[in-house]
Amino acid sequence: MARVTDDTKLLIMKKTKLKKSRRAGFTLIEIMVVVLIIGLLLGTVGKNIFSALFSSQRQIAINQIALFEDAISTYYLTNSSYPESLEDMTEKDNNGQALMKRIPLDPWKNEYIYEIDSDGSPFFICYGNDGSPGGEDMDSDIDSRTMRDE
Repeated sequence: MARVTDDTKLLIMKKTKLKKSRRAGFTLIEIMVVVLIIGLLLGTVGKNIFSALFSSQRQIAINQIALFEDAISTYYLTNSSYPESLEDMTEKDNNGQALMKRIPLDPWKNEYIYEIDSDGSPFFICYGNDGSPGGEDMDSDIDSRTMRDE
């Protein structure tokens, strides 16, 4: 039987270590497949998440406009006129009470638009995600006049 020398043992250990190191880690193909799967999941689930987020922001704006209309009605009953601006509703009355503590921004961090139309009725507009008049989907306007008709 042949005697195993230290050089032979060293050579066997290096080959074993080399084989193990080649097996450790992931191949480029495996990494690409994982990235592709993650991308597909994000594309599918992300679309649903963003549409739910948008619909909740839109509902918040609708609810805030409804609260503005209630506050405006109360202001009218108290003062027999509509306020000139939204800030008028934050001023304290004779009893030291204000209708609103502050005027909130819309869900997209823009100011609400308050105007009085030609027949003397107040209305509110939220310009949506883009903050400018017009638009579709996420950028569509929310107008208290059209909310009353719905």
